[in-house]
Amino acid sequence: MAKAGKAGELRFGDVTIALSNTDRVVFPDAGITKGDVIAYYNDVADLMVPELRDRALTMERFTKGIDQGGFFQKHAQKHYPAWIPRVELGGQGKRSTSVEYPICNSAAALVYFANQGGIAFHIWTSHAATPLQPNEIVFDLDPPDASEFELVKKVARMLRDLCEELGLPPFVKTTGSKGLHVVVPVDGKAGFDQVHELVGGIAKLLIARDPDSITLEFYKKDRKGRLFFDTGRNMPGATFVAPYSLRGKPGAPISAPLTWNEVDDPALRPDGIKLRDFAERRAAVGDPWFGWRKHPGSVAKALAKLAKL
Repeated sequence: MAKAGKAGELRFGDVTIALSNTDRVVFPDAGITKGDVIAYYNDVADLMVPELRDRALTMERFTKGIDQGGFFQKHAQKHYPAWIPRVELGGQGKRSTSVEYPICNSAAALVYFANQGGIAFHIWTSHAATPLQPNEIVFDLDPPDASEFELVKKVARMLRDLCEELGLPPFVKTTGSKGLHVVVPVDGKAGFDQVHELVGGIAKLLIARDPDSITLEFYKKDRKGRLFFDTGRNMPGATFVAPYSLRGKPGAPISAPLTWNEVDDPALRPDGIKLRDFAERRAAVGDPWFGWRKHPGSVAKALAKLAKL
């Protein structure tokens, strides 16, 4: 966390961030200002930076307010200070071009990006040094409409049970939008091809167990009231919203890590944990994902177990 410097500054050791337009209202419905957003990211940096560290970063920026619209940015900007790391990735395909991504490895960088209008932070499932070997698997559980959150919770519990059968440790968070993310730490020994095989097999088995609830149909018109079991985050270059990131939606909802007991709470909503709730929530529940990478799963072992089911 930063120390207060002069008025309008935050100091992180030798780095000073000069803040700008902190009174600008970013979330009009809740009266949340840019200064409030910066303060949130400063306060949550000790929890969030470990989730961002050494990963290519794509930001959703709102330079005025969420009611004025935002834009996605994945290219590191020329004006970024030298202490913010960069990594060049992509460009393997005939039509692909490489991108120099920024990386957020410090609280200072997180606050700097928030001061640039960064609201939502999206990351790869792999580290920059090993971009083709993911160490996280992400399942995006997307309801047919916003009123079907109980279906999301049901499928999340089914997925949790199957992951545990396969020796994979499942963790859950709100998306801050409509659904839930189930995230599995893995040891990083497998490539995306093996991960793709695993998540595809998990999807097919869950659909076989409950075909009336789950589908892989991409288009909403073909889902017929079923939950879209989205495994598409598990590809090179694909991103998902980072734990503790805000979303550019009314009320400043957070993509908040949960305990599995919270999934059973009838009051839980996918966008129900908001910026103004976070300090009280942290005091009450701490970090639900504390130590979550200590015992990562093995994709190879999970594939072997899946073949027997």
